[in-house]
Amino acid sequence: MITVRGRCRRKDGRIHPDTETKVVTCLIYLNRGWSSPEGRLRILRSATDLNDMAVEVAPDWGALVAFRRADNSYHGHTPFAGERRSIQINWVVHQEVVDRELARHRMSARIKRWVPFA
Repeated sequence: MITVRGRCRRKDGRIHPDTETKVVTCLIYLNRGWSSPEGRLRILRSATDLNDMAVEVAPDWGALVAFRRADNSYHGHTPFAGERRSIQINWVVHQEVVDRELARHRMSARIKRWVPFA
């Protein structure tokens, strides 16, 4: 499953492991000269502390991060709103997961045409 994102909302990036339907996540960042301290991906040691990180990755042009999904594969980033371009590739357990996500994204896109979000 491939997801392309161009913007980030302040509520995005909360600490989480990916859903059990994902096997592997691969993120490719497409932002030139990322200088903001916010919005940097953090691979975390726990589910409760965004500062207890194993590694931090700036979403700068060409940066690539890949990890296997597990119950303790916590990650997130500090709040950031604005342009934050990325391609996310997920290997998932079943085609039904892809179909469900595509339907959800289509519905979301329709709603956003009528009700723009800040």
